[in-house]
Amino acid sequence: MSPTPTMLRRIAVVHLASTWFMVGLIWTIHTVHYPLFAEVGTAAYPAFQAAHVDRIGRLLALPWALEGVSAAVLVAASLWGGYRSLRVPTVLGAFAMGVVLVISGFWSAPAHGDLADGFDAGVHSRLMDANLVRTIAWTVRGGLAVWVLAAVRSPHDRTP
Repeated sequence: MSPTPTMLRRIAVVHLASTWFMVGLIWTIHTVHYPLFAEVGTAAYPAFQAAHVDRIGRLLALPWALEGVSAAVLVAASLWGGYRSLRVPTVLGAFAMGVVLVISGFWSAPAHGDLADGFDAGVHSRLMDANLVRTIAWTVRGGLAVWVLAAVRSPHDRTP
C-alpha cells in the first residue's frame, strides 16, 4: 500500500525535521564536543566518555529512528509506490545513510569503546577523521531531505 500524497508530504516533513536535527547534532558533536575530549584530563576522562555516550545516545535515539523510518517509507514510495520524482534524492539519501551507519558501526562506536578506559590521542584523531566523513554524509542527507520535500509539493506529482 502506497501512502497518499498528503501522507507522503507529512512523512517528508518529519524526515526533513529529523534529518536536520541530526545534521545540527553531528556538527555540534564534531566541532564542539569531540574536540573537547582532548581537554578533559586523565582522571576525569573515563566518566566523561561514559556520560557522553549515554547522553548523546539518549538524545539521538528518537530523531535518528524517525529519520530512518521516514527515509525507508520515502524510498519505498519512490521505488514501488509510483512517486518517481523522489527516486534520485531518496536513493542517494539511502546511500549517504549507509555511509553514516558504516562509519558509526565500524569506526565511531569502536573508538568510543577504546576511549572508555581513558583518552588516547591516536584513537581520538581517528574518531575525528571518521566523524568528518559522517558529518559530511549527514549534511548531504539534509540537502536531499529538502529536495524530497520540494518533490512532494503537489498531489499530482505521483506517477501511476
